[in-house]
Amino acid sequence: MGSTMIATTGSRRRAAAMLVAVLVMLFAQLFVLGAGPARAHGGPFEGQIAQDGEGGVYVSFAYTEDGHPVEALLVGTVEGRSAAGEVLDPVPLVSASQGSGIWGVPAGTFPEGEWDITVTVTDPVAYETSAPIEIVMAEVVAEDYVAPAAAASDVAPAAEFGSWFAVGLGVAAVAAVLVVGALLFRRSRVSA
Repeated sequence: MGSTMIATTGSRRRAAAMLVAVLVMLFAQLFVLGAGPARAHGGPFEGQIAQDGEGGVYVSFAYTEDGHPVEALLVGTVEGRSAAGEVLDPVPLVSASQGSGIWGVPAGTFPEGEWDITVTVTDPVAYETSAPIEIVMAEVVAEDYVAPAAAASDVAPAAEFGSWFAVGLGVAAVAAVLVVGALLFRRSRVSA
């Protein structure tokens, strides 16, 4: 009877060691590997200025270190001076519907022509950039028009796949730990 007790204790130790190893790997994957891109957020960012074809201007903000869009709330303005000397006073930036990290001013803010545009952000960090932009009014042909919602639903973003892959991997690891633990527990009860 003593040898059965030793074997059972050894099996439990092996099962506990395996469980600990799997949990360590799971936590490493979820918290160390999965959090890599988020650590780079915050800090300096850059903006790219473009016009929307309707007299509006938008700015795409991305973190300098990793290129991810700035999802933080921004406080900023856009102002401009035309080649003819017309001055547009600062207009507040508003979050644009085109996606994360994109801010702009409404369509019709700028008349057609050459403009020197200055974007100033005061919060969360101070940032300023300027660029010459030619404002043109685009003509949309009805046959070429694609609704924004239809265009966005055609392709899933690559980053979304990566985050769901990590979640799926984590769920699979937890399921594997539970199955192995149940089998070892059942085996130890049968041998006892």
